Amino acid sequence: MAGFVVDAAETTGTNEKVSAGSPVHITSNRVNSDQKGRWVEFTGNVKATQDDGVITADSLKVYYKPSGGRSATTSAIEKMIAQGNVKIIFDNRSKTAIAQKAVYTANDKVLVLSGGTPKIWSDKNVIQGKKITLFQGENRTVVEGSKQKQVEATFYTEGEGGIIK
Repeated sequence: MAGFVVDAAETTGTNEKVSAGSPVHITSNRVNSDQKGRWVEFTGNVKATQDDGVITADSLKVYYKPSGGRSATTSAIEKMIAQGNVKIIFDNRSKTAIAQKAVYTANDKVLVLSGGTPKIWSDKNVIQGKKITLFQGENRTVVEGSKQKQVEATFYTEGEGGIIK
C-alpha cells in the first residue's frame, strides 16, 4: 500500500523505487487463506513490513492475481484491504497515514483511506477529511470532506515569510 507491497520497481508515493523482489514480512495472531478465492487474511495485531514501509492494523486481507501456473506465494498482489486501527508509515518514513480502513489496488496504484477521520501527516503538516485517495502513479492526492466535517489542513512554511500575511 502506497509504496508498500507493490509489483517490483513500482514508484512509491515518495517517488522512490521499491527494490525488485523486495520481501514482505507479515506477522499476526492468525492467518486464514482461500486458494480458490485467491486471498489470504491476517488477523490480530497485524504488522506488515517491506523496505522502510510499515502497515499495522487489526486485519489485512491480500487478494492475488491468478497465478498462471505459479504458486500462490509468487503471484502478484491484486488488492489489499487493511481494517481496524490502520496505520501506514510510508517508505523512507516521509509521511504517516491513519484510518479505520485502507484499500490498495495494485493495477491502478490507488490507495483509499476511509473510516473514522483519515489523516496524513508529514513533519508537522497534516491534512484530514472523510476520505483520502492517493493516486501513486500520478503523485496526486484528493481529500474529501462531508456535510458534517470539512477537509482540515495545517501547513507550516519555512523561514519568516508566510502564505497569508
